Amino acid sequence: MMEHQLLILLTLAELFGSFAEEKSKRIAVEELADGIKLKCVEGSVTGNDLTGEPDLTLKYDDKNTGEYTCSDKESRIYVKFRTCDNCVELDTASVAGMVVGNLVATIIVGVAVYLIATQSQTHPVPSTKKRSDKQSLIPPEASGSADHYQKLKPKHAQRSEEYDVLRK
Repeated sequence: MMEHQLLILLTLAELFGSFAEEKSKRIAVEELADGIKLKCVEGSVTGNDLTGEPDLTLKYDDKNTGEYTCSDKESRIYVKFRTCDNCVELDTASVAGMVVGNLVATIIVGVAVYLIATQSQTHPVPSTKKRSDKQSLIPPEASGSADHYQKLKPKHAQRSEEYDVLRK
């Protein structure tokens, strides 16, 4: 009796297993190079404003995202496409080139800042004042032959000009 129950149990398991397997395979998905292909085992594929197609090829595009069903309405599949339209593919050489370029630029800027910061200020800073045309107004006590001003003549000098006489 135990053997009959086991045989019945195995037969039922096989029956339900094949039924579930058949139900899950009502929509077949095949990968292509530029998209996917949906096939209904029985009927046609409908969804996303498309009706009555036995084999539906979907390109990798965001607008093809949606729910697709077979004509029996029991089998459904939700397809989600995420495309990257403005992406840049970086390979190892590109990343290594950017890293090396960034390091070289940083080192150059660092060396330039170091050289500017360590320059010694040995030469005098040029002054904006012009001191070459100005002379001291009071001559030194010991006047020699290198006087910058002509001596004033007393009043009783022979020749008198208006500004060369010292009036007392």
